[in-house]
Amino acid sequence: MNSSVGVSVGVPLAEVTRRDEVGGDEVVESLHLGHAVLTGADGEVLAAVGEPDRPLFVRSAAKPFQARACLETLTAEDALTTAELAVGWASHRGEPGHLEAVRSLLARSGTAPEDLTTPPAVPQADPSAAPSRLGHNCSGKHALFALAGQRLGVPRDRLLDRDSPLQRRILDRLAADLGPVAAVAVDGCGAPAVAVALTGLARGFARAASADDYRPIREAGFAHPGLVGGEGRLESALLGAGLVAKVGAEGVYGVGWTTADGSPRGFAVKATDGSTRGVAAFTLALLEMLGVVGPGIWTPETPLGGGVPVGSIRPTAAIEVLVDGAN
Repeated sequence: MNSSVGVSVGVPLAEVTRRDEVGGDEVVESLHLGHAVLTGADGEVLAAVGEPDRPLFVRSAAKPFQARACLETLTAEDALTTAELAVGWASHRGEPGHLEAVRSLLARSGTAPEDLTTPPAVPQADPSAAPSRLGHNCSGKHALFALAGQRLGVPRDRLLDRDSPLQRRILDRLAADLGPVAAVAVDGCGAPAVAVALTGLARGFARAASADDYRPIREAGFAHPGLVGGEGRLESALLGAGLVAKVGAEGVYGVGWTTADGSPRGFAVKATDGSTRGVAAFTLALLEMLGVVGPGIWTPETPLGGGVPVGSIRPTAAIEVLVDGAN
């Protein structure tokens, strides 16, 4: 067992409160622990809490970088639309627009929806739907895999094989842009999932927000923020505000942006308990405190009682460490 890879306990990042009806105070009911890091123009760590250099699985937060590797295999004749490219790095909700964009991307390789390499799933946006490969939230990524694999001569049954030319190319790209890959597992969709340091993930998002070779990726997300996530998703709200953002399963977020003077910044966070609600609230609060986004672009989950708000999910003092480091 490799004890140097995988999540550790972390530090409190967000607290969930519930209001005392007698005294009026907000009582802390639970805590979300984790790790977070903010990087600067040259990849230097501006501030961090927890263990940001400990490798852990970043799950779908790696998708912009996987998409970049796939783009390298395509020709000028492929000329993906921005909608096709956006859904190619999405963790989508299965809304009609998502499914339409995936079908369009599949048509590029002549792949039928039932031949996608995703497992069948019920789309989040339509719980009454029958499970399908198209309805899986990673179907856009797999549609892009199908096209890139076709260009490389990789048969369908080897598209997810980590030793295939496609996945070797992707792993090389991840190592180049996110840093050393400490472990490779199987993601929920069946594709390889990498463990890298949060510091490397933050640096990668800073690059995705600023480097010329990532321009098509980010511009597709900016043009179609809803295709990358969907209704109610933080990453879609941030993309709509001009930031490169992606969620990963088990409480991972990566965000990249450029400052007013064009200097790239990257941020990555991981929740120890795998929940997104605390780290989403923490991420939004940090970006607001740094002046990167204005108030009101997204509303974090709120604890309810009797169907009405009775508390809040708010950042702990750990956020001040990152704000002070950024300034």
